[in-house]
Formats: sequence, structure tokens, C-alpha cells
Amino acid sequence: MIPYANEYDTPECKTLAETAKKSIRTPASIGLDRCIQCGACTASCPAARFTDYSPRQIVKKVLENDHSVLESEMIWSCFYCYSCNLRCPRNNSPVTIVQVLRQMAINEGIGVEKLAYFLEIGEYLAESGASKVPGNGVKNMERDLGERWIKFKKNLESIRVELGLSSRDVRNTHGEVQTILEATGYFEREKWIKAKIQEKRLHQFLENQCIKKENKSGDFSFENDKRYSGQPAFII
Repeated sequence: MIPYANEYDTPECKTLAETAKKSIRTPASIGLDRCIQCGACTASCPAARFTDYSPRQIVKKVLENDHSVLESEMIWSCFYCYSCNLRCPRNNSPVTIVQVLRQMAINEGIGVEKLAYFLEIGEYLAESGASKVPGNGVKNMERDLGERWIKFKKNLESIRVELGLSSRDVRNTHGEVQTILEATGYFEREKWIKAKIQEKRLHQFLENQCIKKENKSGDFSFENDKRYSGQPAFII
């Protein structure tokens, strides 16, 4: 059971494409349905030069509603440089699609071990409250995310009041970050992810132990018994 799932981040839709388009991460102008599979995204991708990562293939699987993409290692190879977003002649954004797919995979307990490193960043933020989006970053968000982001920004003061946060410019950052993380369900989410990571590691450990035991005991496993052709019985 998932203790926290954000309906704005990964809304429940009939297809992967609809989920990707309706996610709050996705610009309203995204050209996902207009993809012509030209491969410009993969050709300009730095990760694709050194790995099997292919933004074109990921977009293709999303348009085909192929849920196997959620279990693919490919969606974890992107490092958000946005080259594909810049190069696409159809105004598509494979990098944004990948972000949504990652979150969907995490919701299903797939690839949670990939988050082990990032949990340290989240823990540091919760402890110190030291985090800020640069001014240019905010402008880029306004440009890329459009009206939905601007709406949040315009209503930020009322959102802060609703969450019980101070309206002062000089803030108790640590306390406010704690309040925001609690309101968004971060701590429950973090706890669930850590438990999933531990569960996967335990499963892998037990699996390795079974393999070692089989190797030590020789070819006497049940599967080998089934392959044994047998010998005709002696009649005495």
C-alpha cells in the first residue's frame, strides 16, 4: 500500500500518454502526440552516446501504452539536461516524460533502490531547511510550465497562510521546510521508500544465499530431478 500518492504528479488515467500529459510536471504545450519518431532527441542526448538510453524509444513505448517501460533501466539513465526538449521539432519533452515515468515506477515499488542516494539530499533539506530555487530557475519554470506554475506563484501567499507559514520575507527556514514536507506527505513517502529498499535488499540477499546453497550441494535440485531421464529397473 502506498501511503502517499500525488494526484497532480501521477494522475490516474487510462493510458501512459494521458498520465504524462496531465501531470503537473508537464507543460500544457507538450507535443507528445505529435511525435514523428525522427530520433533528434536520441541524437542530441549525451547519455545515449555512452549507454543504451533512447528517449525516442521511451516516447514510442509511452504512445503504445507499453507498461514494460516502467521496469526498463532506460528511464533511470536520464540526467535532466533537457537537450531533447531543446532539439525536438514537435515541441515534445522526453525528459519530462521520463520524470513522470520514474514517479509512476516508484509508486509501484519499481526502482526504489535508485532513490537511496537522493534520500540523503532530502534528509539534509529536512534537517537544515537550506534550499532555494535561483531567480533564473523561477523564470524558466514560468516559461516552461506556463499558467499552472504562475497560478501557484500568484497564490503562494494564500497557500502559505493555509499551511500556517509565516508571511515574512525573513523566515524560520528549517521550521517552514518541516511544515511543507509534512503537508506534502514527504516523511511518509520517505519511510515507505526506505522500507521498500530494505525489502528489496533482503530479497536479493536471500536469493544469493539460495544460489550459494545450490552450488554447494551439487546437482540435486528439484529441477535437475525433473530433467533426469531415469534408468530401467532391474527385474530380480
